Amino acid sequence: MMVELSLITLLETMSVDFCKYKSEGEDTYKALLISYSNASEIYGIGTVKKTIQESYDLKKTAALMAKKRCPEVF
Repeated sequence: MMVELSLITLLETMSVDFCKYKSEGEDTYKALLISYSNASEIYGIGTVKKTIQESYDLKKTAALMAKKRCPEVF
């Protein structure tokens, strides 16, 4: 049974890793790419890609999620 991945669930997953990598000193782009890679391993690349492609206001939602999870890195 395939479960549909929501944008919020994806970003929640990624924000944990993103904040971890940022706190370890990685730059924003590198932390984002590593977090994306980790999420792809968990949910599958096709599912993650589809979720991103079908998202609305991805940039704003992702920024809000990261600021909520780790405000100290912004």
